[in-house]
Amino acid sequence: MILHREARILKLTIFNRLIISNILIILLVGMISIYTIIYLHNLNNLIESAIQHDSRMIKIVEVALDDLYRMTAADDKYLISGDPDYRRQFSQIKNDFHQDVTQLSGLADTREKRNLLGDVEKFLIRFDALLKERKPPAGAQLQTEKRRHYKKMREEITRPVDRLLRNLLIRSTGDRDRKLQESREIATRILGINIISISIVIFLVLIITYINARKINLPIRLLRERTRDIASGKFGEAVEISSPPEIRELANAFNVMSERLKELDQIKIDYISHLSHELRTPLTVIKEASLMLQQGVFARFPEKQEELFNVIKEECERLISSVNRILDFSRMEAGDMYFSFQHAAIYPVIEKSIAKFSPLMQNKKMNIIRDIPPDIPELRMDVERIEEVLENLLSNAWKYTPPGGTITLSAVHNREKGELEISVTDTGMGIPEDGLRQVFEKFKRVDDRRGAIRGTGLGLAIVRHIINTHGGRIWVVSKIGGGSTFTFSLPLSS
Repeated sequence: MILHREARILKLTIFNRLIISNILIILLVGMISIYTIIYLHNLNNLIESAIQHDSRMIKIVEVALDDLYRMTAADDKYLISGDPDYRRQFSQIKNDFHQDVTQLSGLADTREKRNLLGDVEKFLIRFDALLKERKPPAGAQLQTEKRRHYKKMREEITRPVDRLLRNLLIRSTGDRDRKLQESREIATRILGINIISISIVIFLVLIITYINARKINLPIRLLRERTRDIASGKFGEAVEISSPPEIRELANAFNVMSERLKELDQIKIDYISHLSHELRTPLTVIKEASLMLQQGVFARFPEKQEELFNVIKEECERLISSVNRILDFSRMEAGDMYFSFQHAAIYPVIEKSIAKFSPLMQNKKMNIIRDIPPDIPELRMDVERIEEVLENLLSNAWKYTPPGGTITLSAVHNREKGELEISVTDTGMGIPEDGLRQVFEKFKRVDDRRGAIRGTGLGLAIVRHIINTHGGRIWVVSKIGGGSTFTFSLPLSS
């Protein structure tokens, strides 16, 4: 199974998604807060104006009207009795009334109110002038005619003042009621806006959370389902998903893993089939040869019996070799492969390995060329394991080189790197380019396009493990129709 994701639109990381979502929510809440603050400021101004100006003005106007009434009453008492106490009381009340008018002038916040108070002050000036003309007769009593004239003139002043103050009271009361009504409307508007805004914010938070959760959860759920499928051995088709970059990286890693698992699963199936064939073939040969010997088919022909014994021996060796490879692979996987390092010369190891394959090469009329300098220093190595490496490489070269071909075994002393490079070159059909990267992998067998199979799937994997344990490297250079060259390097002894 392979998971693919095509970036049709700009993909944001999970962190960026959360940051942008939170910023949008914060901006929205901030705008709502600013709007609310502005309206609350206006509401505060209205309430402050209603309390500081209108309510206070109403109270002072009411006090001024009361002072005007008391001042008139004290003046009448003085005119009737001539008592100086009433005159002092009148003067005190008149001063209080003047202070009331002065305070009202300072609180007036509209032109209409200021005009009304200006008219009041004009009447007060006339009233002060009238008081200066008032002179009580002897005994502190005015004559009836003069008193009647004075009261008439006084009423012509106090009545307009009373009317003006009552108009001012009506205006102030109206302004106060209007501001309080506006404040109630603003408070209602703020409440409605906050309810709507909070509802919108909650809705957007839920939508954004749902979208982010879906974008994150959907691919993760798909990966989880595919993981369960793979765990049960089911490899599905390619699936395209859209997800944030972090999950895309996870999906890409999952793709590589699942593809590799699928390949390994198929390789193991193929290898088991191939291994079964490799084990069944020698066992079948041994069985048939043993049966022929048991039945005495060639009892009269000792040379034929000898051939059957040799066949049984060769097939047993072939069977043992296959089993040994499996055991070595098991030890290699468990990290329990034993090595016995020692300082030794490589030339005898090479000659011993060539000697084992000389009869086989002679049967196929193949030539073997040695290109090994005599002054190679000793190596620190496990002699038996290096023999196994050379035998495996020579075996592959012998199998896949046609009769009459040539195998070259060469060694080069690389002084710059301080290592010895040993190469096995054949004149076979070569390895396809796409198989060069896989030839050393376990369970991997490469088709040489002639129906033959390169390796049993374990030999070269074991070879690479042995060379890596020695601190060396191994690689292959090949071309279809041009043969192959397997080269491994071993560090020289210090």
